Amino acid sequence: MDTECASHEISSSTEKTNVVEVDSVIQTWMVDYYFATLCRHFKARSGPEFHKALKIFEALVDELESCSHRSDPSSQRTICCLLARVIDGEQLDVHYDRYTQITPLMSALPIWETLKEVADADLHAKIKTLLIVQSVAVCVNKGNLKLAKETLQWLEKETEIPEKLQGKLTAIVSKKDAFGPLLMNLTFNQLLENVDVFLDAFSLESSSVFLLEAASKVVEARHERSEKTLSEQDRSERIPSSPESIKTEENEAQEDQLVLNMRHKRKLLSKQTCDPWKPDTAKKERTKRTSICKISRRSSSPSELQSNVSATSKTRRKWTAIEDRMLKTGVKKHGEGNWSTILNDFEFENRTGVNLKDRWRTLKRKGQDF
Repeated sequence: MDTECASHEISSSTEKTNVVEVDSVIQTWMVDYYFATLCRHFKARSGPEFHKALKIFEALVDELESCSHRSDPSSQRTICCLLARVIDGEQLDVHYDRYTQITPLMSALPIWETLKEVADADLHAKIKTLLIVQSVAVCVNKGNLKLAKETLQWLEKETEIPEKLQGKLTAIVSKKDAFGPLLMNLTFNQLLENVDVFLDAFSLESSSVFLLEAASKVVEARHERSEKTLSEQDRSERIPSSPESIKTEENEAQEDQLVLNMRHKRKLLSKQTCDPWKPDTAKKERTKRTSICKISRRSSSPSELQSNVSATSKTRRKWTAIEDRMLKTGVKKHGEGNWSTILNDFEFENRTGVNLKDRWRTLKRKGQDF
């Protein structure tokens, strides 16, 4: 009864409130949560988990901007663009620009310049110096001296680089010295650590983590409940049984034995448990099943992926709001019909190009294609 009353009150209050504004607030909480998640993965130096969360974050921000017609608050999108380039800073085969000569750290420099107003002045200058030095150092450490020279020329044209620092970097490139004092004092790890300091300061001042705080309270309440249950069980086990209760238990055991002896040998009902969500399975003959593991689309061969999809194609899984957002973002980015490209660009678990095509047709029929 209390639950029904509470549900009625919530629905009544929601009807009085602008639904669009409510959705906007919820999406803002989700953006804050994934921003905090990206910061956590960056500090843990977990590249795969970072990029997985980044796709969801980008889809949420695009959806929030398209609905509210405003720019991303608190520079969170800009910071995540910076983090993505820094975490890939040592991978010269990764590109964020159309020109392959632009390395991730080179691409991070202009982004860091736009964050000058939200960072401490001394910290901003230090991280800028580290980005300049490591843009050249990564190329030297990888043995790509040609790219190191091109990077130095690009820095001279596109960045305000001190003359003294420019001279030291030129000497490093000409001597192929990957272990010089400058590179040993301004390392890539120092760049990561200083970005961590910036994230801590930014999170304290600008970020709201309502979902994290709410989830933490739920987890704490569960732990307290489980500890209380365990303590009650311990107390009940320590209390000695009275003679009357011992006799009652013996009588119940004798009655149970009599009942077992009176049972007919034939099984009237199968002891096999059926899926409560699929009543038809009780009428079908069950076959021995092996556990089906979730196979990552990118790490599987096409034959393995096809077999996994065919094995699970009979079970229809409802589309989530996040999957719809990723699909809309993919169509906006790659165009309608490029389902395989969209499938590779976002994490759709066990979805196929046909699934994306059918879902997009459904969204268009409902008028949700933009």
